[in-house]
Amino acid sequence: MEPALDDAIRLHKSGNHAGAEPLYRAVLDRDPANRGALQMLAMLLVQTGRPAEAVGHFQTILRLEPGGVAGYSNLAAALRLAGQGAEAIACLHRALALDPAHAASWFNLGNGLKQLEKAAGAARSYQRTLAVEPGHAGAAGNRKTLRDQWGPRLDEAERQATAARHPSADADASAAAAEALQAVGDAAAAETMARAALDRDDRNHRANRLLGRLLLERSGAMDVRSGKPFAVDRSLVEEAIGALRRAVAVRPDDEADWLHVAAVATLVQVGMASEAVLRDGARAAWARLRRHPKDTVAASVIGFHVYRRDRLVLASWLNRRFRRRFTAAEVAREHELGLWTMLRADDAFFRALPPVDAVLESMAPLEWRIEPAPGPAGEPATEPAVFFCCDDVYFRRFAPALLESLAERMPGATVAVHVVAPSPETEQAMAHWRTDGRLRVGFSLDRPEMSGWADVKRVTYYASARFIRALQWLRRLDRPLMVIDTDARVAQDLRALSVEMAGHDVGFLVDGRRRGPSREITVCFNVYNNTPGGDRFLSLLGAYIGHFLAGAEVYWMLDQMAHYAVLDWLNRHEPIRVRRFDFLNFPYCHFVGAK
Repeated sequence: MEPALDDAIRLHKSGNHAGAEPLYRAVLDRDPANRGALQMLAMLLVQTGRPAEAVGHFQTILRLEPGGVAGYSNLAAALRLAGQGAEAIACLHRALALDPAHAASWFNLGNGLKQLEKAAGAARSYQRTLAVEPGHAGAAGNRKTLRDQWGPRLDEAERQATAARHPSADADASAAAAEALQAVGDAAAAETMARAALDRDDRNHRANRLLGRLLLERSGAMDVRSGKPFAVDRSLVEEAIGALRRAVAVRPDDEADWLHVAAVATLVQVGMASEAVLRDGARAAWARLRRHPKDTVAASVIGFHVYRRDRLVLASWLNRRFRRRFTAAEVAREHELGLWTMLRADDAFFRALPPVDAVLESMAPLEWRIEPAPGPAGEPATEPAVFFCCDDVYFRRFAPALLESLAERMPGATVAVHVVAPSPETEQAMAHWRTDGRLRVGFSLDRPEMSGWADVKRVTYYASARFIRALQWLRRLDRPLMVIDTDARVAQDLRALSVEMAGHDVGFLVDGRRRGPSREITVCFNVYNNTPGGDRFLSLLGAYIGHFLAGAEVYWMLDQMAHYAVLDWLNRHEPIRVRRFDFLNFPYCHFVGAK
């Protein structure tokens, strides 16, 4: 053993965590694959209340030893303490598949299930721990605590399940057993019992409702969160919807109608909703709105259905009518409602928009700090420039890596950068890039007065005002402008897209799964040609965005909604030439976030 590691372990075991940690890190600086240092540092991080940091070290150990059962068990314990219970459970199942007699994994599985209030599974896991290692004090103590808290409900679930297995039991008995099993977290047994009830009576609304909920939970649909990677089993969701529809057919006021509508909304948002599922979901949403006139999920499903039929004006009108039922505070609390509030597609709105020059006059003035160096003699006017815009925090976090990827993949390219309220350090960084020589860099900034703005308006300004600044840079450079997210990375030379953009005014990265008007044009990479059509699009887009930024109500994803609405209006009145790129198969960039 390396002497420094030996010293670190001695300090660690004596309780001197502060002394041991830098020694572990020093060993890993010299030897990043040192198994002992990784293991001990990860354990120290868990012991000192930093399990999220420990996760990465345990994952490294598993990469070094892919078949290590203890490695999976340790990683699972760190994940559980870091609040990632579902990931911890999956990790433990992998460990137990490798070694079904690994007591520590059974014990950790019991703890993880107990944390998730899956009492039945936790009790079985503690029992398996004790079967493998009868003297395991932790399992015995935790099983007793579990029985003290859950004993009556566990006993009731067992009693109901036994009664439901009797040959004379009816569908209601099986449904009651399913509900009791679900209450103690035994989802698999509850699903089996619900199916048994439906074998006896396929119209039993309790069994259908519970089966629908259980299938949704198993499908991953109930874990979908904005910005989080998702994996949804479409067939399970559609089976769940069938069960929920049967429940509602028997009891129209059953809570299953909400689950049905919510499941359809989720399928749309993850790009998996068929036209038939969405059509039926919209019918259910109208029925639910009659009973619950402020159900925002039902309203969004209706909006999705109308949008899918390419009737954006109707979707806009329905949303404005629905929006009147809420206060501004209520809208702010409902992400999807705020998002739809950003949709305007009617002619009256567009014709009343002030010109973009009026929007520019109302904004903080743009300050030009660095002009891009002129290109080589003979460079074609069609040579595009790359533009990105962000606030100072995002610049420091992401821009250095983006600029490096541009310099590596696109040496000599013109790059325009706009930063909102940059720090002196950011201005110095841009001055350095000016002299770096690998890119021809331009730099501008603005310092808007944001006092009194809500956080959502502030972050929306950073995301949306960039397209108004893009218009100013397009006009100043008089060359095609490629707008890219600051947290993206360039994988190939974007200038190769010039050929594909020939004869077009704008180019958009499009999500073809029809996930909604605010999710179809992703705006993580757009191209605006220096053509009358490109200028017209950006000018109208700037006027649209400026309208909302000037008001009190502005919400996240305004930039994406604005692109879709403006393109829809122009296609109906002043068509422009659009080149669509596939968001799911775009080899030129890597983007942060889930697909």
